[in-house]
Amino acid sequence: MNDQTEREFYRCLVSDASGRALLRIRDILADGTLSDESCFHRIEAIVRLLEDLGIGCGDRHDF
Repeated sequence: MNDQTEREFYRCLVSDASGRALLRIRDILADGTLSDESCFHRIEAIVRLLEDLGIGCGDRHDF
């Protein structure tokens, strides 16, 4: 695989992963079963998704 092909491969891979993450976040926000005041569970689900993807959310989520 040449350098340009490899870069294109990784660009598509990252783009695809980003798109999937955004769709999952949208699904979490649209989930009508998460009907709590102030949406704590929705936010928690998004934080957990980001952590599952290896994206740290800071030390305020250490509980």
